[in-house]
Amino acid sequence: MVTKSWLAWGWLGLLLLINMVVPWHFLTGHTRFSGAFLFWLVWTAVAVASMFVLFLRWRE
Repeated sequence: MVTKSWLAWGWLGLLLLINMVVPWHFLTGHTRFSGAFLFWLVWTAVAVASMFVLFLRWRE
């Protein structure tokens, strides 16, 4: 059970890292809004789906 907890925390940490790194480093040089909009759309969908899966498997 401990490995599943670490896996969940690792996934959330990875999402947080992607949230900070991609807009500031990879999308900085893009002059078009479409790249950033697509990133935020996909990132939000992945984050919401991840929370849904984690909450469904929540056990105390």
